Amino acid sequence: MGIDIGKSLTEPVGMLKENYGLFVPALLPFAINLLSGVAFGGSVFRMRPAGMGALIGLAGIMGLISFIASLIAAGAIVDMAHRQLTGESPGYMTGINAALGRLSSLIVATVIIAIGAFIGMMLLIIPGLIWLILVAFTIPIIMLEDMDGIEAIRESISLVRGNFGDVVVFLIALIIIAGVVTMILSLIPYVGSAVASLITTPYVAVALTLAYLDLRGE
Repeated sequence: MGIDIGKSLTEPVGMLKENYGLFVPALLPFAINLLSGVAFGGSVFRMRPAGMGALIGLAGIMGLISFIASLIAAGAIVDMAHRQLTGESPGYMTGINAALGRLSSLIVATVIIAIGAFIGMMLLIIPGLIWLILVAFTIPIIMLEDMDGIEAIRESISLVRGNFGDVVVFLIALIIIAGVVTMILSLIPYVGSAVASLITTPYVAVALTLAYLDLRGE
């Protein structure tokens, strides 16, 4: 087992070109982020102090909606990418329905991961980074192995432990690529971060799917 790092980082581009439907699940978080960017972009500077509480509350609601939408998008894209790799013609509704069916597991896993990362970061950062590396394949495992959130986290940890070096190199390269794209597109006022998420969400989800399948021996 091991990750074909070059393939896992380059093949997603071809898959996205071949099937633009992979972008569709990312449209909802894109729309939410776009709306937030436009609505809140200059509001803080024009808002009176009395209205700041309402603005913060609205931002919190939008953040929660964006969080759930991003989980659905990631899960749907993983499901669609796997179907595409096995020769199916994956419709975006099939992927979205698959993600909705596992939404509770996705939420539970993400909350546990976030708590673990917070605790790890409080312990001189490095434990938090190691934790995030170990749980990197939780979403693909939930979607492709139909495990619940806790089982998927355990499986990801077990899988990464046996391939730690490959996974670290792959994740560093993936973060650099996504980071550069995000940094460049974020220069666009108000809408840049939303456009970046529309591109990086499918790319990262497909890349993680390919890497996971490599580790699984497929």
